[in-house]
Amino acid sequence: MILNKNLKNMVVEPNETINRVIKFIQKSGFNGVFVSNKDKKIIGIITDADIRKIFLQNKLSNKLKAGDVMNKNFLSISQQENEEDYYKILINSEKVIIPILKNKKLINFIHINDLKFKKKIIKSKSDKKKILVIGGLGYIGSVLVELLLKNNYRVNILDINFYGNFFNEKFKKNKNLNFFLGDCYNKKMISRAIKGCSDVVHLGEIVGDPAVNLNTKFSIRHNYENTNFVITECIKNNINKFIFASSCSVYGSSKVKCNEKSKLNPVSLYAKCKIESEKAILSFKSGSFCPVVLRLSTVYGDSPRKRFDLVVNRFTIMSIIGRHIGLYGGSSWRPFISVKDVSRAILKTLKTKNEIVRNEIFNVGGTKENYKIMDIVNILKKYINLSFSYEKKINDRRNYKVSFKKIEKKMLFKTKDKLDNVIKDLVKKYKKLNFNPNNDNFYNDSKIRKILMKK
Repeated sequence: MILNKNLKNMVVEPNETINRVIKFIQKSGFNGVFVSNKDKKIIGIITDADIRKIFLQNKLSNKLKAGDVMNKNFLSISQQENEEDYYKILINSEKVIIPILKNKKLINFIHINDLKFKKKIIKSKSDKKKILVIGGLGYIGSVLVELLLKNNYRVNILDINFYGNFFNEKFKKNKNLNFFLGDCYNKKMISRAIKGCSDVVHLGEIVGDPAVNLNTKFSIRHNYENTNFVITECIKNNINKFIFASSCSVYGSSKVKCNEKSKLNPVSLYAKCKIESEKAILSFKSGSFCPVVLRLSTVYGDSPRKRFDLVVNRFTIMSIIGRHIGLYGGSSWRPFISVKDVSRAILKTLKTKNEIVRNEIFNVGGTKENYKIMDIVNILKKYINLSFSYEKKINDRRNYKVSFKKIEKKMLFKTKDKLDNVIKDLVKKYKKLNFNPNNDNFYNDSKIRKILMKK
């Protein structure tokens, strides 16, 4: 029987410390453990996703026991005569791991990685060039979708539509483009959107420190739990590549030039969610699954869905409308990348062979595109008159330079845009102001604040 497994490292007692539970999960490699009582009956389940969520909530401590954090209302399967039934139950559920019980005692379990043995029951895809872009209406997503269509991909967009759809009417009618408006944490919705797709690009999160800091519960749900759920659905639907947009903000504050192996030092909930999502993504070892993590530099540039809460774009629009710029932390370093180059990097990842990128993390940016924040103002001054002052107070503790040697060497990817050139183009384009620069949909923190007020 394929499902026979060693259950030794899969069961803990309620009084087991949380640190021991973590070691059990890491040793087993099955993303979870089962909790049993004195009668050896299963009374709960703990997954690594549960523990990461507790960590993000700042509730993780050495005092926690397995019984404190276990999920008591868990899905289980009774012993079946037909082994195929186990796989069908797992695929139709929202779970990663399900215990198989007899008289409430553990006799086996089924894990998402078991599905590699049963590909025939997963719907096959006739079109290997259809990409699901989660967050495809967003700042990066809308630029990426245009690029994918130009490169003869078919595209499904799944988006909760917090900020609106800024594609023009002609573009919306493209026969190779399909829209699915809804939450990627919804089983029925993602099942519809992912059907027929070979690869998934996940951009569907709350982006930016200010927006994420507004509500911890809301942000953990959208920036961690969503990602964990999407990964499992990708594996269940036999997706090839899963590309996750992480952030170089995971380096936080560093005195050394950061590469992918550098120590992480997150200074915000946004960065912490990115780190825990990365861990979740790379914890799955399904042989046919190819997850890739792209740590993006600070993004700038124009997009159908504009963003003026990003530092380059914000300083540019403030200069154009004559608003004074208060320069906080002007000497801090940050890597920058245009939204077009981000899209090019994602396209390059889709086209690169799996054996080169599987389970890899890549910093995404340009070797010469590390700048101090004050450099943005100095570049802007060449193209427009502006008012600014240096402020002593530092609201943003991020300060880091980043190396991009890995992506240049392994994927042969180099950025095309330069900060100076794009700022020049932005000034020229935005001077026409054929849009309202105060539109809340162009500021993530303002729009998320409105959404939260309605809840």
